Amino acid sequence: MAQPPMTSFWPIFAGKSDGQDVVNLKGRVLRNGPTQEQLDDKPNDQGQCDYYRQIKKDDPKHLDWRKKLGGMLLREIGGKAYEDKWQQCILWELPENYALYEHIKTKADGQVKTVKNHSGGGHDRQDAYLYGYPKGPKKRFRSPIEFFPHLLWLCTDDTNDYATCTCKMCCPQQPEVERPAVKVDVKPELSAAIKREPTPNAPAQANTVVGRNPVVQIAAQKPPQGPPAKSPSTKPATPVPASAPVHTSNTPQIRAPPPAPAPAPAALYSAPLPQPRSLEQQADLAYNKFLCRTGEVVWFFRPETSAWGLGLVVRRWAAKENPANRSYLIQPLSHPYESPPQELVTTDQHIKPWLAWSAPNCTFPYLQQNPQLSYGQIDWRALESGQFGEGIASVDASIMAAKAIDSTYTLFERLKTSNEAGVEMRHYNGMFLGAEKVWRGEAVRLRIGTGTELMVISDIIERVFSNVPQKQPNAQPVSQVILVGDIYSYATLEAPDASNPPQSPEHNNNIPTRMVHDMAWRNRMLVPMTRTLAYWKLMGSSHKLDISDVKGRWYETSLVFQEPFTKAVKNNEGGNGIWMNSRGDATGLGKNAGAPRPDRAAAFGASIPKGTQLIHGLDPPNQPPVNQQPPQAHLQDSEMQGMDMNIGGDSAATFSLDDFMNVDHLGEDAGVDFPF
Repeated sequence: MAQPPMTSFWPIFAGKSDGQDVVNLKGRVLRNGPTQEQLDDKPNDQGQCDYYRQIKKDDPKHLDWRKKLGGMLLREIGGKAYEDKWQQCILWELPENYALYEHIKTKADGQVKTVKNHSGGGHDRQDAYLYGYPKGPKKRFRSPIEFFPHLLWLCTDDTNDYATCTCKMCCPQQPEVERPAVKVDVKPELSAAIKREPTPNAPAQANTVVGRNPVVQIAAQKPPQGPPAKSPSTKPATPVPASAPVHTSNTPQIRAPPPAPAPAPAALYSAPLPQPRSLEQQADLAYNKFLCRTGEVVWFFRPETSAWGLGLVVRRWAAKENPANRSYLIQPLSHPYESPPQELVTTDQHIKPWLAWSAPNCTFPYLQQNPQLSYGQIDWRALESGQFGEGIASVDASIMAAKAIDSTYTLFERLKTSNEAGVEMRHYNGMFLGAEKVWRGEAVRLRIGTGTELMVISDIIERVFSNVPQKQPNAQPVSQVILVGDIYSYATLEAPDASNPPQSPEHNNNIPTRMVHDMAWRNRMLVPMTRTLAYWKLMGSSHKLDISDVKGRWYETSLVFQEPFTKAVKNNEGGNGIWMNSRGDATGLGKNAGAPRPDRAAAFGASIPKGTQLIHGLDPPNQPPVNQQPPQAHLQDSEMQGMDMNIGGDSAATFSLDDFMNVDHLGEDAGVDFPF
């Protein structure tokens, strides 16, 4: 018998996402979806079921939602020019952290009747709901047409101003003007094959359609969200190679058409790299100088106790006679009633970025059972005296302080100020983003696209909206921080002759030298072992992103991830794994801009002794410090407020002190969720 014809669908991608799988409502950390009780599918005594079930991506209901959303999105953005594709378009996936659930409610056994509606199914009641809206699980979307205005706003608005969204959740009093969904008829008997197209990896402007394959920017891919995950382990995660979607033979599939020809290279122009304004910035933009920076939160090794701790880099330098010997002066993080002495680290092997490893659970059961408590809400004196059971107060304080700092940012070195349409535009040379220090002219990891894209920052802009009504009389003006820069993706070419590899198709003098040196190191292994040549492909020029789209700093594979890279290449898993955490992972907040702090020390609050000074620059001290004792802390209640971030962890996992202090399992330079 002849095979039935296959229906072709064009994939389209959401530009960004404001979705959250965990929300903090009035001090309570909640899962942004059905509760555990609502997920219980066991029937009651009468044989009736009333529960919620997550709909997977390959489920017909999920496909139905995405076909309708994709068709409406292409109609609004592509217009009449793409009218013939309105009914052949599909949203590749829902925006990040949005999840579709169906409410299944049946009568007693044997009394189920079939209901034909957009949700489908054979239960007495089977409605579909989309969770993920940042105001909590009660704000859920009931249909594709109800969610579409919000999706369109996500793809076309670059202000992140919810007042400009016309959806029912953002503007409940405003009458909605909606067009009916594009009708997409797909016969159930038709089989198809879904295939990711390579061209959507290019993050395009939200209102731009390129070639025959319309792209609205790329949303980060994440597996379907289930019940809340346990806290990350202290052990580094296994590298995860990028892989194509896997489908079973009995799953309805969609076949995408062949990829459209890529635009000519002349269509994109990389921006010139900003020149460093200091020796410190110049060192950080150079290859293999310093792994960590002054003002950053780091893991550091303590030889006297064979333990790893969390601390603040207060100074760094290199010996003039031997620049390869790097020194870091570390202030350990702790609670307000302890003033640990500063410690000296003299090798990059004994210092790791905060995001390189996952934070363990707290040692006190009381803190595990109350994850909603923040650093500033805890009675550390009572905790240390044993009133809340056994544990180590200094260890727990360092973990909770690092998590709190993870959700802050501080801008520094203002370059100029301008005014555009009543909005003050402040341009900066750098910023502390969470635990890390970021400069103009360097690469950061992004949440958009496949999650492995990089942005080379050319500008850091704070948009200050002084005319926005304030809730409090003396409140600071509302602001938004955006990054401007070129977006790059990891790409490969076939290199059948290892002795004569091909030249990169892009001759780009604006790729940072750190990225160039690192790619050359990778290719020395990739070309002979895999017969492929890797290069950085320019995907977007002068792109603008909110800082919530940034995972964190980019680190060289050749300096930090040699072992997992080598293993991945030998296992034929490619040369671009994901080996590091993202900002927001430890707190469970995920994608978030964070809270501004006026200066870097203010972000640490009472977790460091009062009077601790950050010494910028690269000059060595007159005398090498050895376990310096910082000024004693004099705690005031008001000083605790700086750490009151309402950030909690997960209480499901237990904490082993041996796992935290023993360095044997921390020998691998690996983590989770890091592209390069």
